[in-house]
Amino acid sequence: MGSCFSSESSEDKAAKKQNKKIEKKLKKLQNQIDEEIKILLLGAGESGKSTLFKQMKLLQDGNFDDEDFEHFIKVIRQNTISQMKVLIMAAEQMSIPIENDKQASMVKRFQNDGDVWTEEFTQNLQKLWKDSGVQQTYKERDTKFHLNDSAEYFFENIERIGQTNFKPTKNDILHARVRTTGIDESEFSIGDFRFTMVDVGGQRNERRKWIHCFEDVTSVIFVASLCGYNQTLREDSSVNRMSESMNLFKEIWTSPWFSSSSIILFLNKKDVFEDKIKETDLSVYFQDYSGGNDFNKAVSFIKEKFEEVSKSEEVEGGEETVRELYSYETCAVNTKNVELIFKSVSDSILKTIISKSFEI
Repeated sequence: MGSCFSSESSEDKAAKKQNKKIEKKLKKLQNQIDEEIKILLLGAGESGKSTLFKQMKLLQDGNFDDEDFEHFIKVIRQNTISQMKVLIMAAEQMSIPIENDKQASMVKRFQNDGDVWTEEFTQNLQKLWKDSGVQQTYKERDTKFHLNDSAEYFFENIERIGQTNFKPTKNDILHARVRTTGIDESEFSIGDFRFTMVDVGGQRNERRKWIHCFEDVTSVIFVASLCGYNQTLREDSSVNRMSESMNLFKEIWTSPWFSSSSIILFLNKKDVFEDKIKETDLSVYFQDYSGGNDFNKAVSFIKEKFEEVSKSEEVEGGEETVRELYSYETCAVNTKNVELIFKSVSDSILKTIISKSFEI
């Protein structure tokens, strides 16, 4: 009589082998998720990436400490004074008369390190901001000279900023402009997952230092300013900011160092762009654009330009890689907007980790 037990079939053996592979992948996946997920925050200068970085710190920690507040009091006042000086000098260069010329002279002479911000100085700044010549000059920003996007915000809050007991709000800190040089790092959590975000300098001379140092990052968040289409670089007035941003995006997308990292695109400063597109047509830079001053059409057009790069460019060295580009419209100074988007981003990152782990 034959044996009651048959030998293990080849199908069963194959199934067991496949199960072991899956278990191994699951263990690898769990280890990856248990470890901190590293995100690299990149973008051209003044794209708003450092503001996004500050947002994540605020969302994680809830607030800044006293030392941070003291630092930002100085930064905010320096931002306000320096941008008013820019307007005064631009008015002089364009031969636009300033009615409050006495106040303009006092502001130009003000030294951040030595002079004290007095009530009189606050009044001088307020008069200058309301001055018709300064307002006329302000309208020429972007095309004729550089002015921080946050300048108007601080000018509208001069009286509060000038108070002796001034304590910056979260919104003040988010609008404060501090150029990123070198590398800054912060840890935060979304749900059950831990992230490490790294912010690096965006100006051209900073980039060469870091690009080869982050080949192990899980994801790259590339921040592009929507409103840079009619602006030039501070460090090179012959180069358009949107062009620079797209070239840098191409450099990141095709870099072998990031071939296994997911790429997430943040089209930032949508609030500024929504106002700007009403006054300056996108066709100033993109001659093939025909959507007029429609915000949604303009954003879709720019998004498609970045997507074209991701679809047409291969990784340097001929390595083939299939990656999906995740795109989001962001307003870095809007906490709710950033919080919602980062929850969605965390889902995208986890999706990438899972898909990699199950490449069998």
